[in-house]
Amino acid sequence: MNTEEHDDLWRLLGKVRTPSASPFFSRKVLRAIREERQETTGVFAWLRRHWQLGALGTCAVAVAAIALAPGPQRTEVPDPTALLAEQLSQSIDYQVISNLDELIASEESLAWLEN
Repeated sequence: MNTEEHDDLWRLLGKVRTPSASPFFSRKVLRAIREERQETTGVFAWLRRHWQLGALGTCAVAVAAIALAPGPQRTEVPDPTALLAEQLSQSIDYQVISNLDELIASEESLAWLEN
């Protein structure tokens, strides 16, 4: 083997600085691995990344359900005096009572006239 023609090369290689790893080499490698890691796809992966949108949508559905839900049905209790007045006005005795009021009024006026 002819070593004379390779002597210059060996001299240059002897002057070259030995390669060493940078102090942040492991950090850079781990960051590259994390960036290249395949992300899971699907609804849960999307919600994991955008949980604020999921929470906002859930709140909107809850508010809409509460707003559109029918409220409790209230049965109105009729006023007892109004109910009694209605029954009395539909009764046959109502005319007798009104005539009785007129009779009492005329009786009082006659009592004043006689004295």
